[in-house]
Amino acid sequence: MFYYLGIDIGGEKNTWAIAIEEKGRELKLLENSLSLKNLYPPVSLTELISFVQKKRVLVLTIDAPLSFSLEIKGGLRRADKALREQLPKEAKNWVVSYHALMGIPIRSYLLAKALSPYCGAILETHPRANFYFLLPKTKKFLAFKYKKEGLNLSERQWLAEFIEREVQIKLKEELFLYEGLVDAFFSALCALFFIKAPEKLHFLAQDKNLEGFGPFVVLNKRVIHNTT
Repeated sequence: MFYYLGIDIGGEKNTWAIAIEEKGRELKLLENSLSLKNLYPPVSLTELISFVQKKRVLVLTIDAPLSFSLEIKGGLRRADKALREQLPKEAKNWVVSYHALMGIPIRSYLLAKALSPYCGAILETHPRANFYFLLPKTKKFLAFKYKKEGLNLSERQWLAEFIEREVQIKLKEELFLYEGLVDAFFSALCALFFIKAPEKLHFLAQDKNLEGFGPFVVLNKRVIHNTT
């Protein structure tokens, strides 16, 4: 069995992780592990390191800046600017500089360094943008709503059915109650596509002289089903 891991990194009580398990041709979320156990709690960095040391994680993707340069003024990278250009005007504030994120980039970088000997590849992504790009035009408002007022039952049920139809992974509608789980899932989806369908990813433009991990990838809105 192989695993594709998505991490929504925050503080000690606000870090979430989901693993997609590949067994033969079957893809499913790994239940009773990481954030999908005991009523969806956040996970510690120690738990994440232990998981990756024990499982064959081919790719893991983190929702946080992982590459840096002393030459970048203000902390806004070429990749960040390129992603802003892909988003509508009302969503451009989803992408902020790594200066504005304060301790999160340090936490994510140290985690990536600790995990790198035990996994195949480490990527950076932006799960909210992934969510937006995957949705059909009539449903893109859900990418705005889930972090503000939350999603109602019918919206959660529709999303679970939509995801299963589009990417052949079955989700429980309860997953969409927690924005951290949503972000972890859309991070894990990029990890999966990096191996299984890299044409479904857009590799954002990078600065020269970067240090850290990457690349920075998001779902390719020109290729993903039903997004045009």
